[in-house]
Amino acid sequence: MLPESEATAALGWWTVRDWPGALAVTLSGVLTVAVIVFCAPALARLQAWPGRRLLAPDPGTDLVLRVAELTATRAAALDAHATELRRVERALHDGTQNRIVAVTVLLGAARRALTRNPGEADAVLERAQEAAEQALAELRAVVRSILPPVLADRSLPDALTALAADCPVPCGIDTDVPGRCPASVEATAYFVVAEALSNIAKHSGAREAGVVVRRLDDRLYVEIHDDGHGGADERNGSGLTGIRRRTEAHDGTLDLASPPGGPTTLKVTLPCGS
Repeated sequence: MLPESEATAALGWWTVRDWPGALAVTLSGVLTVAVIVFCAPALARLQAWPGRRLLAPDPGTDLVLRVAELTATRAAALDAHATELRRVERALHDGTQNRIVAVTVLLGAARRALTRNPGEADAVLERAQEAAEQALAELRAVVRSILPPVLADRSLPDALTALAADCPVPCGIDTDVPGRCPASVEATAYFVVAEALSNIAKHSGAREAGVVVRRLDDRLYVEIHDDGHGGADERNGSGLTGIRRRTEAHDGTLDLASPPGGPTTLKVTLPCGS
């Protein structure tokens, strides 16, 4: 027996007054630990069950593959962004900048001509004006290649109609796009059609081409076809690699059918939200 002053309550159940009571408390503690060790995993699984039921991925979804795809599309987006920056920098450096330098040189020549031979100053100023107009036209072309004003001000069908009108190959446009898609999706669709029509004009030998654009639910479908000689290949550096990078950056898909002898059909699918 323990003195009353040394007695201790055991888990609120009883007061330990002797060694058998202390042993019983020890055994109950060991049993409690065993119950916790064996039951805690089951309780954790039970607690996680509602979340797994509510947040489960779609049947057949491979999360590892999905993560790999998203990693690849993120890299494609970064590559497409870097490529676009290089293109804009090259266009400004090789075109507009040279024109502005020419304007500066011609204006300097005109100033000197005013003091030496005023009759020549008018001709020099005319050349400077022509160079400035060319620089302005090239600058506008660069701006339109980034985001065409018609695409921002009006709609994707209007922008594609303008593209088809400028294409050297006769091109028909068939669009059914109710409402507006996100700006980045419309810009990508515009780039896809612009690059595809450029390839048709340069490489296909086609007599006619067509563009079909449809929006169904949360997907934008773009199809470009021509009656050329076919044989289009991404490995030939024909711009198809850039189209694929832009498309995959939006988690979209690209399918190309271009057998030798033609015809060629390019299909692009872009998610555009509901």
